[in-house]
Amino acid sequence: MAVFFGARSSLNRFSFLRSNVAFIRSVVAFPNTRLIFYRKSQTDGSLQVYASRKSSNPRIVYLPLDYNEQIKALLGRWAMINEEATKSSINIRRRLNFTCVFLGMDENPGTKDSVFPEEHESRHLARLTFEKHSGIPVLAVDISGNAEFQNLLDKIIDDAEFTSSITDILNLSPIDAAVFSYAKMYLDWLLKNQFCPGCGSSVSPIWAGTKLQCTNEEKEVGKDGESVFKCPVRRTRVNNVCFPRIDPVVIIALRNSKGDKILLGHNARRKQLDKRFFSCFSGFMELGETIRSTVIREVWEETGLKLKNNIKIIKSQPWPFPANLMIGCIGTTEEGSENNITTHLDCELDHLEWFDANYIADIVYGRPTDGRIKLPQKGSIAFELIKMVTDDCISTKL
Repeated sequence: MAVFFGARSSLNRFSFLRSNVAFIRSVVAFPNTRLIFYRKSQTDGSLQVYASRKSSNPRIVYLPLDYNEQIKALLGRWAMINEEATKSSINIRRRLNFTCVFLGMDENPGTKDSVFPEEHESRHLARLTFEKHSGIPVLAVDISGNAEFQNLLDKIIDDAEFTSSITDILNLSPIDAAVFSYAKMYLDWLLKNQFCPGCGSSVSPIWAGTKLQCTNEEKEVGKDGESVFKCPVRRTRVNNVCFPRIDPVVIIALRNSKGDKILLGHNARRKQLDKRFFSCFSGFMELGETIRSTVIREVWEETGLKLKNNIKIIKSQPWPFPANLMIGCIGTTEEGSENNITTHLDCELDHLEWFDANYIADIVYGRPTDGRIKLPQKGSIAFELIKMVTDDCISTKL
């Protein structure tokens, strides 16, 4: 079974320890804790990851905490302010000009399924032990607003650079891709959420960067005469704006009722980029929808076609552009409807075409073709769905 980009993680998140300030203190005191770095691109504002260029494919730099005393001191200060922020309403970001997220621990360093499979020296495999748990902690650091951090990295690391190139990102190893996706989605969330939706005050990342807390301490008299926070977000014990949100997206591979053709589309937004690029159909789930009802709606809006009832939900994939959960599905169009396709409903696609399953199979398996179209890159859920539906069409005909 194919491993989709971002879907193979080797970190145990230990989410129940995020609010444990004693544990976070031990993480930043442990010499072998690893740091990965991000910053905002100066051109398009996207988050770039710090990656090594020493091999043919990029490799995320996992910097040991004890590699540089200045960096170690900065992280120690972050841990102190993180602890202080859990008891007060200070804004960590304004104190430090960088943000940090505890990602979890690698419990099996040095093995093939580890974030650090190539490291065999005992000092590089040293694990932090906290209560009954042990592993190598990993922290993600966004240094976009901190010139000191950026200058330090430039001085101490060779053959590494910040990149957000889609080619570089899709060429990360499966484990690096999972770490990249996980960290980027958290840091992107922190970057885009600076103010409380309830009162407009600034928010501060607490619980080692995994929860946002409103800094507004104004209080008023509640309905029972008690003193309560004036901010409606801070007043409630449970709400959905303090933690990261993820957007579910359905992505659908379509075949005809005979099972010998596959429908693919060209996105109108790519008109000037690559006229040969064809892919599956996709769209965000809306409020009150099931996965199945979203598939039916999106296919009709993008193609004008209706589906048979046998919609298959196949696989899911975290997609960090910016923070989506791709839900892979396969659908079959109603018999006799193949020629009723249209791009004039939501106008998201500018060209739709039925392709013979054998032709798509040649592209999927790298056999010679006329080069008329290109498919999504291997490792993406779109490619794997196209491969699945192609294999199914051909095996059905045999």
